[in-house]
Amino acid sequence: MGLPIHNGTRDNLWTTTNFPFHRTKDPSMYRHIATILLISLVCNATVVAEESKSRPHGAEAEEANLDIKALDALDIAMQQQVDDKHVSGVIGLIARHGKIGYYETFGQSVIENKTPMTKETLFRIYSMTKPIVAVTAMSIWEEGKFKLHDPISVHLPEWKEVQVKVDGDIVATESPITPRHLMTHSSGLSYDKDGLNLGRNATLEEFSQALAKKPLNFQPGTNYVYGYSIDILGRYIEAIEGKSLDVVMRERVFDRLAMDDTEFWVRETTDRERVAQVYRQREKGDLRPGMISALVMRKPSRMMGGQGLISTAGDYARFCQMLLNKGELDGKRVLKTETANLMFQNHLGKIRKVYGLGGVVDGTGGYSWGGAAGTKFWIDTRKDCYGVFMIQTWGYSAPTYRVFRKHVDKAILAE
Repeated sequence: MGLPIHNGTRDNLWTTTNFPFHRTKDPSMYRHIATILLISLVCNATVVAEESKSRPHGAEAEEANLDIKALDALDIAMQQQVDDKHVSGVIGLIARHGKIGYYETFGQSVIENKTPMTKETLFRIYSMTKPIVAVTAMSIWEEGKFKLHDPISVHLPEWKEVQVKVDGDIVATESPITPRHLMTHSSGLSYDKDGLNLGRNATLEEFSQALAKKPLNFQPGTNYVYGYSIDILGRYIEAIEGKSLDVVMRERVFDRLAMDDTEFWVRETTDRERVAQVYRQREKGDLRPGMISALVMRKPSRMMGGQGLISTAGDYARFCQMLLNKGELDGKRVLKTETANLMFQNHLGKIRKVYGLGGVVDGTGGYSWGGAAGTKFWIDTRKDCYGVFMIQTWGYSAPTYRVFRKHVDKAILAE
């Protein structure tokens, strides 16, 4: 129960004509009104307290060497982000020393249906697809099927004679694009879509052929620009293996890591209700459905390795733990130790950038990336930990991840 509203504003309690006891001279009425207000304030305070309370954190948090008081504060902060309508819902996961010490869900995955966010919720992870494609490629590299400095035109002939923009002129490339260039976004490919007049049913091969006709933004290996590089890496994988990208990734990564909920589309119709709604936001609280959930139920004509996967927080956690373990999880090896270490190294030192293979690195054991709808992950080999953060918002830059990391940093205890 709140104060009466009149003409869109909260009027003075004792003068509004809408109030039933307007200007009464009976003292008992004032006592009655005061009692109602007191009950209302207590009830509202109780609701807020219930929404913002922390969850129990015990043995799992202690085994992961996480500070329980900091996790309690994290619970309250994440619920507050939902209550303040920065996001519809959020999942936070923290693991350390091989143990998941924190794994909590808040809010709703679909506001319109009042569907709660759960650990089974499926997310569009967009660019968090990229590190998984890079791992897939490196598992093939280990078998000697290509070298990092090979021209990609060996398997993709459309990239043999590529042009580049230089000071407004269009000239031939001085050196070929290589797999290393693709994995570090130093190929010269951006996200410029001009001239890519492809239909919905175009294949990844057709996409690659169309993109190869566009001039690059710079000579390969001389700069960094974020773009379609790892989408082309996905096509490179297909050409080497003779299979579609989804099949190769299933064989080399998903099945080995038991990532059963990760795919380029949702195969089972019964899983549609698990798909979180992506909300387009212009500002805080402006949570409007932005992506049609039915689209993820259809197998795409091309598997876009830079942006196409759907996954869960739990599945992505298994991928992170594998990388933290230097390529192995539950007795199954995806990469050799040396290969995992190679991915965490900076491969752009010559152009004064810091980027590993498929994700950003810090040069001291950190590896991370995020997705366009706000999903994030990070791995810290120094502290033997990783985190997975899942939301679904587009446009508005919600502060939720910054708040999450602030509390996580406090929760990770020194050894």
